[in-house]
Amino acid sequence: MSLVSFVLVYLMMFMIVFFMSLPFAINSPEEHIEGHANSAPEKSNIRLKFFISLVISFIPTFLIYWIVKSGFLNTFISNF
Repeated sequence: MSLVSFVLVYLMMFMIVFFMSLPFAINSPEEHIEGHANSAPEKSNIRLKFFISLVISFIPTFLIYWIVKSGFLNTFISNF
């Protein structure tokens, strides 16, 4: 797996983890503010979710890297 492949896999894993983390810890306000959607969150913590996603994305990326480098899939498929 080349560096470019590693970066692309990391970016895909980051996007998946980031979009999965978006609905967590969202509180909609009790009172409706004029001009805002009823479902607009009070505080979305988007920066925290972004940085946590950056860190967590390394776990599945290294797992995929290990699977590709070790030839695990080739061995697994050849046994069938």
